[in-house]
Amino acid sequence: MNNKNNSEKPGSLSAWLDYIEGLNPTKMELGLSRVKEVISRLSLSSLEKALKIEIAGTNGKGSIAALISSALSFSGICTGLYTSPHLMKFNERIMIDGKPVSDELLCEAFSLVYDNAKDVPLTYFEFTTLAGFVCFDRAGVKVAVLEIGLGGRLDAVNALDADICVITSIGLDHTHILGDTLEKIAAEKAGIIKENSLVVVGRMKNEPLYRISQICKEKNASLMVEGVDFYGISGSKFKYVQKGSSIVSSFEYPMPKIPLICAPAALKVIHLLLEKGFKISTTSVNKAMSEVSLPGRMQCVHRSPAVYLDVAHNPPAAAHLKDVLDIKPKLGRRSAVIGMLKDKDIESVLKILKSSFDAFYVASLPTERGEKAQRLYNALIADGVDKALVKSYSAVEEALRESLEKTDVNDEIYVIGSFVTVTEAVKALKTIDIG
Repeated sequence: MNNKNNSEKPGSLSAWLDYIEGLNPTKMELGLSRVKEVISRLSLSSLEKALKIEIAGTNGKGSIAALISSALSFSGICTGLYTSPHLMKFNERIMIDGKPVSDELLCEAFSLVYDNAKDVPLTYFEFTTLAGFVCFDRAGVKVAVLEIGLGGRLDAVNALDADICVITSIGLDHTHILGDTLEKIAAEKAGIIKENSLVVVGRMKNEPLYRISQICKEKNASLMVEGVDFYGISGSKFKYVQKGSSIVSSFEYPMPKIPLICAPAALKVIHLLLEKGFKISTTSVNKAMSEVSLPGRMQCVHRSPAVYLDVAHNPPAAAHLKDVLDIKPKLGRRSAVIGMLKDKDIESVLKILKSSFDAFYVASLPTERGEKAQRLYNALIADGVDKALVKSYSAVEEALRESLEKTDVNDEIYVIGSFVTVTEAVKALKTIDIG
């Protein structure tokens, strides 16, 4: 994990990405001391003045972050958005006013982090997060919307103090790191809560909510809970309702392109920003609601047959996908192309989804963390899925190509399981003639 080696400091973006890949992207060494030390050496005075929103949770972080940042950017407020991982190009992780940062700014940021890290050994995620901070500082963003990578308390993003903290949902994921109960995971994610901060929480079970409320009391933070202090009602339009100390206010917006379950928390943050004096126009919020979506979140990339990309990779996300499919009209066969990472709860995810599809095309993933197709195949068979309905492949492209060959115009294919799976599918679709 040494930052320095005997070679020359990288210059081009590709050389920098090769260098940070060499820091071992699969190694997780949680803790804030290393990042805080480098922040103290960097000159980030502009970012220090910006309002910072940190978003933690098991699922929904990216969609909520995208809606908030877009409403701000559409209103002419310079906004930075930091998310991970990326699908096709690293620059997607660091956005300024809806556009990925330039290669030039990114190289400048990498160089500054490199020079200031000196003797501090950084992980891949720490190095790239610090580069994001530098980009936002140099751009003079007024608001920084920051997605937590893992957990919250010890995640590199949490080295900055958030003014508004969002906890989207609590589910069992990364249990070997965050804990094996919802309460333990909630405590880790609530580690982003700072003294006197504003805290927005999505719908969740009572046990994790109680733990979060305890931490808010300890930090003298103001807690706002979906279903209690605000909520959304979907219909021909999306009705957002929030309760004040003595008044109930409601607002109508277009139906969101992000998942419905993510919209209320995002709108609550937008209304908090309005209360803080940010001039966010209704037109901009309407535009964000009706236009903004994230790639790889129930993204339809082809019609007749329909091909959807969804990064669902843990039990809560799988349960949500199952709920969506249960109510979605079905005109033909539904097939799943699935690839997963070996550190995920593969068996639980597949148990949830086993009845949602008529055929399964399971594939090995190419990364170090990628699991082999055999484990997915074995899990489905163990759950009682007919062997004739499950086929194994060494790559996502092979699985997707064969699934398409067996598909009629009214059928649907869902590519699911990981960002890696979706990325491989996007690459494959560029070479496949679907018709």
